[in-house]
Amino acid sequence: MLEIITIDVSGENPKGLGALKYKSMPRIGEWVEISLDNVGNMFEVVMIAHSSVGAGSDIFVKRLSESTQAQRSLCHG
Repeated sequence: MLEIITIDVSGENPKGLGALKYKSMPRIGEWVEISLDNVGNMFEVVMIAHSSVGAGSDIFVKRLSESTQAQRSLCHG
């Protein structure tokens, strides 16, 4: 498991979501599911920042919608 700092850039001000665990490194354009207040939410990865000094990576995401709604939009889009 990779533990990666995840930052929500959906609003005017970035919001840190903490160091979240991922099985593999998400890539730009992929969707990741993140639980907020015990509700699954789908986010799109918009940028990944890698550190050259060993501090790891940060993932920047934008919220799409609740997971079930985002999945339905793929079928009815």
